[in-house]
Amino acid sequence: MHLPVDAVVAVTYRCDSRCNMCNLWKIDPGPEMIARDLQKLPSTLKDINITGGEPFLLDDIVEIVRTLYDHCGKPRIVISTSGFQKRKIVHAAPSLMKIGRRVGIAVSLDGIGETHDKIRGVEGGFQMVVDTLGQLKKMGYKNVRVAFTVQRENVKHLGAVYDLSRQLGFQFTTSVAQNSEFYFFTADNQQVEPGELENEMKYVMRKELLSLSPKRWLRAYFYAGVLRYNKLGQRALKCTAGRESFFIDPAGIIYPCLTLEKQMGNLNEHDFGRIWKSGISEKIRDSVDGCGISCWMICTARASMKKNPLKPLSWIFRNYIRLLAGRGISVD
Repeated sequence: MHLPVDAVVAVTYRCDSRCNMCNLWKIDPGPEMIARDLQKLPSTLKDINITGGEPFLLDDIVEIVRTLYDHCGKPRIVISTSGFQKRKIVHAAPSLMKIGRRVGIAVSLDGIGETHDKIRGVEGGFQMVVDTLGQLKKMGYKNVRVAFTVQRENVKHLGAVYDLSRQLGFQFTTSVAQNSEFYFFTADNQQVEPGELENEMKYVMRKELLSLSPKRWLRAYFYAGVLRYNKLGQRALKCTAGRESFFIDPAGIIYPCLTLEKQMGNLNEHDFGRIWKSGISEKIRDSVDGCGISCWMICTARASMKKNPLKPLSWIFRNYIRLLAGRGISVD
């Protein structure tokens, strides 16, 4: 069994948000990772999302990133943040830029004005995020993206937040709010009205497909998968969680993904290779094939897209031609 290439690494469960689509902030945060813990991860990783909680609450976040970057041979690393810790983010940014251009920051923005404040449960949160993004732009930090989580309350803000991200010169990512009883600690997130989501999402997809960026073309395909998942509860591609990717929590427990609550092992008790090649992990991989939990998040979709490139590329070509011909985007 080959080692994985993609990982979501939760370094802390401390959180500075009070989000209505996630209950992580309600639990005891428990242990946190330190830089030397990351040296236990496989050096085969090419894509790493550092998440929480709020990673910038950790004083050694720069050292954590540097350790992963060196250990894994310059992988693509994205730190997910609420953007509320402006002072800490701005302080860390020069050091993060020096580590490498492949180190990025994803700042959550879930609506314009009070909509964002309400969803994130932090008064004045929208302005905090705008200030953080503005400061990163002023500093010349180019590897920044605005991350929008769609739900019923904010779906009509999707296009506006996309436009704001492009005005700032930053990348944009989005998906719908999804459930996990052991990571988001909720099963209450509901389907977004499909018609409303399609109207907003196709606006974004059109602009992404007509760009000159292959990365943005692939994001348009991912967004087609978001529409499919939201409407039908189905994945666009077979899941490769537990094979190409995994999730690790701050206590060192390894799971195949964010949604399937099956422990493959604890990195504080056994080395990664032993865990990954164990009989328990093999049974969990088999269970992923028949997983009854449908999801479509970039953390698992990215690896599936790389494993099955022809389908995304075919969709991109077909829809690019449709747009040039003045026809609309076909999700299928």
